[in-house]
Amino acid sequence: MDVIGLPAGTFDRGVLGGVLLAMVFFILVCLMRAFASIRDYGVLSYLKGAFRIHNDSLGLVLLLLVLLLVVMLFFRRE
Repeated sequence: MDVIGLPAGTFDRGVLGGVLLAMVFFILVCLMRAFASIRDYGVLSYLKGAFRIHNDSLGLVLLLLVLLLVVMLFFRRE
């Protein structure tokens, strides 16, 4: 993708930085929720619940995988 006025590769670095920033944010939110759950219910209860798969979690994972595929196909190198 050619953007006028920007050096080659600038847009690629911006996309990669945005994806990495979104992944870091997602991990931080997950860790904060995990620590809050551990504080409220204890480690054993958290571990029992962490290994259970909920129906809404599978939909979120599928959506994230589809978005990753779209980003990879849209910004692939030629």
